[in-house]
Amino acid sequence: MVSAAAGGVGSLTVQLLRRAGVRVLGIAGKSNHDWLTSHWVEPVEYGDGLEDRLRAAAPGGVDAFIDGFGDGYVELAIKLGVAPHRINTIIDFEAATRFGTMTEGGMSAATSDVLAELAELIATRELTVEISARYPIEQVREAYTELAKGHTRGKIVLRMR
Repeated sequence: MVSAAAGGVGSLTVQLLRRAGVRVLGIAGKSNHDWLTSHWVEPVEYGDGLEDRLRAAAPGGVDAFIDGFGDGYVELAIKLGVAPHRINTIIDFEAATRFGTMTEGGMSAATSDVLAELAELIATRELTVEISARYPIEQVREAYTELAKGHTRGKIVLRMR
């Protein structure tokens, strides 16, 4: 299970998981379901009733949960019966501390070897990077405002002149 599955981090996460042969349920808005399906991810709409939809999509249970959004997803994973050591959040550090979950995937994971491997996968088109919007560096405030809305697919790029 991946929250924010079509976002900047989630869109890469689901592709890497699928590449590894993992069945992936991706939490995202309806406007991103076609993109998820085209990447062999099973979309699940966020919002009211999410827990019931997840239980229906995975009647045998959820093995692992990657949270790229925060806002209660770590707690939801616990409710679904996911073991804390199988939950990873890149954003909800308070919940990670409270429940003893992982917080892997920050900048410490961005080693030159990892970045080189990702670059190779992108160059060979085995991994696609969705670009939601491009802004000149002078519009960094506008770019951040767009990012803060939490509904972009893929990355927002700042361009230098």
